[in-house]
Amino acid sequence: TNTIPINKEKSLSGIKVLSVAEIFAEAISRIHNNLSISTLFK
Repeated sequence: TNTIPINKEKSLSGIKVLSVAEIFAEAISRIHNNLSISTLFK
């Protein structure tokens, strides 16, 4: 994930970095609106 910085020198060619922004935003929205976040983990 892109939650921590990765140096170009240490990155591996077979590893793909995924963004977690969308799932974090959805979790924050659900918590703010008093909704369950359990479905985000399925």
